[in-house]
Amino acid sequence: MIALVDIGNSRTKYSIVNEGKKGSVQSIANGQLSNKYLTECFSKIDKLIVASVNHNELTDNVELWCKEQNIHYQQVVSEKNKNGVLSAYHRPSQLGVDRWLTLIAAKALYPSENTLIVDAGTATTIDLLAANGEHQGGWILAGIDTLFSCVLDNTSQVQANVAKTASLAFGANSSENVNNATWAATIGAINLAILQSEQQGIVIGEILLTGGNGRTIASLLTHQCTVIEDLVFVGLQAYI
Repeated sequence: MIALVDIGNSRTKYSIVNEGKKGSVQSIANGQLSNKYLTECFSKIDKLIVASVNHNELTDNVELWCKEQNIHYQQVVSEKNKNGVLSAYHRPSQLGVDRWLTLIAAKALYPSENTLIVDAGTATTIDLLAANGEHQGGWILAGIDTLFSCVLDNTSQVQANVAKTASLAFGANSSENVNNATWAATIGAINLAILQSEQQGIVIGEILLTGGNGRTIASLLTHQCTVIEDLVFVGLQAYI
């Protein structure tokens, strides 16, 4: 058995692959990823494949645990090319590994489509992948929660509470103004990315959404799109 592990900014997700079949994705807070937890979940696996967004302490601990348990450890890093995908970065290692894995996944799932990939988590990333596998680059902007907090942390007069539902409507009070603006800014960026792609001569054939806010964003977009919550894990499977 093989464990695929995605260590994000605040949470760690994992899936067990047994006889080529990927299991459901589980999620825990990074602080819970203790040796005890690792032993309870992964003691029977043969190999552990990790993608981590700059969590050296966590990955070092996981690697040491694997060594002590005689389990093969592999950490995935962004490369120049893999499985028909060519990175746009001059220094490929600087592309976030989560973004790299979503590019690989998009190519595997939609090999003949120009694809816009939106990963909406702590940060919202937008990447354009041409049908020929060439990454055209992308954007990074603050995620929904980060946008909301940024306004309140940097202003003294604006007070707002997090809304239970997402809306693009103009607000009639400060809470609505701040909440709705975070979604509007994100949706606006995605719409602009579609126009920018066309200006670069690439007509989008597929829009992929992933990340914690992916489904909500999909409900607000007027363009047809597909939500794949475990997109990073589709990319991780290329490293088995």
